[in-house]
Amino acid sequence: MAHLILLDDESELREELAEFLHEQGFQVTEAESIHGFRQRYGQHGCDIAIIDRMLPDGDGMTLVQELREAGERCGIVLFTARDASQERIAGYALGADHYLTKPIRLDELGAIVQSLARRLRATPNWELNTASSDLRTPSGHVLKLTGLESAFLVALAQQTGKPVSRRAIVEALGKNFCAYDPRNLDALVKRLRDKVQSHGDDPLPLKTVHGTGYVLSTALALTAC
Repeated sequence: MAHLILLDDESELREELAEFLHEQGFQVTEAESIHGFRQRYGQHGCDIAIIDRMLPDGDGMTLVQELREAGERCGIVLFTARDASQERIAGYALGADHYLTKPIRLDELGAIVQSLARRLRATPNWELNTASSDLRTPSGHVLKLTGLESAFLVALAQQTGKPVSRRAIVEALGKNFCAYDPRNLDALVKRLRDKVQSHGDDPLPLKTVHGTGYVLSTALALTAC
């Protein structure tokens, strides 16, 4: 099930869209401000972001730009009350996949979101071969991981979009949490991030959830052949 974050400050519209998207088979998290979106995205990530243009604490286009500059590959639908070609061009230039003008037609939004979800399922950004511990990046590079690095990613991939506690991760590594030095986990994460970055690839979609653990914000396909 694809996870969506729906960002709109109009509560009635947001609730109507959220209910419709739930009925379409999506997991929907609601946000009413850019600040709220950042909090929810930092905690769980998302597959598709639906972002209103005009918000009480800023411009939705700024958020689109922020996501793309950070290397996030989630689908993005941007909508607004403005219906001008220059607005659309600017939205696409910043990285939006689709641009809709209010009032929103539910059937059109549903078709767009379903299309984005199919595209995301058909072309996973990241792939981990658990048999060989090979990580394939979106650009096609294949990185050889250690057994612990592979086990770490498997633990997170099984809960994509949901924070995984440090204890659960350590136990997935086959370690005794009470006797485990937490600095070892921090060092493992740093090595893994550096390994991906050293090949010039996009950053690993791995986020730290302070006080909890880690979360993968993008789906990681697991194979065993």
